[in-house]
Amino acid sequence: MSQVPSLRDIEMFNLVATELSFRRAAERMAIDQSALSRRIRQLEEQLGFQLIRRTTREVSLTSAGEIFHEETRLIDTQISSAMETARIAAEGKRGRLRIGYMSFAATEIMPTIVREFIQLYPDIDLTLKYIRTQGQKIDLARNEIDAGFMLGPFWHQQFACQPISRELLMAVLPVNHRLAGRTSVTLAELSRYPLILGSMAEWDFFRRHLADVFAWAGVEVETCRYEVSDALGILGLVGAGLGVSIFPSSIMRFQPRTVMTVPISDPKGAIETILMWNRAYRNKVLDNFISVARETYGPMGRQY
Repeated sequence: MSQVPSLRDIEMFNLVATELSFRRAAERMAIDQSALSRRIRQLEEQLGFQLIRRTTREVSLTSAGEIFHEETRLIDTQISSAMETARIAAEGKRGRLRIGYMSFAATEIMPTIVREFIQLYPDIDLTLKYIRTQGQKIDLARNEIDAGFMLGPFWHQQFACQPISRELLMAVLPVNHRLAGRTSVTLAELSRYPLILGSMAEWDFFRRHLADVFAWAGVEVETCRYEVSDALGILGLVGAGLGVSIFPSSIMRFQPRTVMTVPISDPKGAIETILMWNRAYRNKVLDNFISVARETYGPMGRQY
């Protein structure tokens, strides 16, 4: 055999083998019966052995024809299945997606978008990974994640981003603090008290952002009194009366009874959350995720 038979010839043979009639097979394929017979003979010549016995009364399969039919009859189904699977993948309805997120996105933003996404695309293999903002940028450059919820703003020609939210910064105070009853406070007022913040090892981007916010306000602030690695530690120390802190407004959903939150009135007292991805590795699954994020939080993000 010099070449592999065409799928069309195999399809014709299997239809004759199923019907055991050239006439019925030709009718189902909407072709001339003599043309079908010629194609089967050409197939047999190509294979080098007989597949079908033809008499004036009946059509039957040779032993070779029975084996060939058994081994190839599922090809059409497999091809159709493969085409459908490929079509679903091309539409971004099947595949994998790796999403990074930082602490401020973990409480509402990331879970809300993920919930909406998996309702629309349940067959996507979705992986979520906690990564600090700076780490996400490195992983995006290395194609180790597909997109990440991180603190912004950020501009780089290699990356694109979707604004998700802009949250006011809140003063986090002990409930009995002298500023706790105010409708708003300033950064200058907060700077008079011991600061409790996330450690530079874990909160580096946010810490640098706060330094810029204080600088924009023209306020000099001493090194923070206590550094901890997580939000619960910050809230616990503030609740114990050991100092004050600054957090995005999303903390209000989880604040314990021992603390109060008060808006910071300085013009730069806000922080952004963005969804960012690497332009070089964009794909249809990611496109669908970005679309869900835009539909959930709006094209320009949401203000808090």
